[in-house]
Amino acid sequence: MTEVRRLEPWGGAPEAAIDRIWYVSYGSNMRLSRFLAYLRGGRAEGGALEHPGCRDPEPPRAWAALELSGRLYFATESRIWGGGRAFFAPAEVSGTERTDSGTGPVLARAYDVSREQFADVAAQEMYRAPGDGPGLATVLAGGERAVRCGPGRYETLLCLGALDGRPALTFTAPWRAADVPRNPPSERYLAQLAGGLGEMEAWSTTAVRAYLTGAMAA
Repeated sequence: MTEVRRLEPWGGAPEAAIDRIWYVSYGSNMRLSRFLAYLRGGRAEGGALEHPGCRDPEPPRAWAALELSGRLYFATESRIWGGGRAFFAPAEVSGTERTDSGTGPVLARAYDVSREQFADVAAQEMYRAPGDGPGLATVLAGGERAVRCGPGRYETLLCLGALDGRPALTFTAPWRAADVPRNPPSERYLAQLAGGLGEMEAWSTTAVRAYLTGAMAA
């Protein structure tokens, strides 16, 4: 079985001092073949949209299985898969209007990517062009754990902590989990999540099924 890692605190650093970042995926990007569509461009199997890809298409240099404090829930409507999208609600985010009680752990996959690649992946998730991604200076500096880049569903950056001395970042929605209607995910989308969790070989099939079933009921 693959070791499941836990994040450590991130003390902050200037953006220019950071070349590599851990991008933490808790949704469909946990499946490597799906994530590569964001890096290299193209359409993920079963998906409805073409992705332009990152300016640097290099695959991740490494990955790690993670458990995060918080909860996973499904809401809004996915353009790619239909049905609800996955969102991560941190157990606590200081300095913002969002505070959610965690029911975790949330299962996730961290990818070792460049700072530029993370910004380009975030841009595509925000329906922006690669190169037009959010600035990372504030979220990397360590003072603000959550940085809102827009009103939409993946337009809030989160610094979740550090892994092997490098920051671990993700993106989620700006709202509280309690303030948005739930929308069940499509079977195609669930298959991506289950596939990504399964290929990590960190949790049993039974545990993955129970985790996703619990998230749909949250």
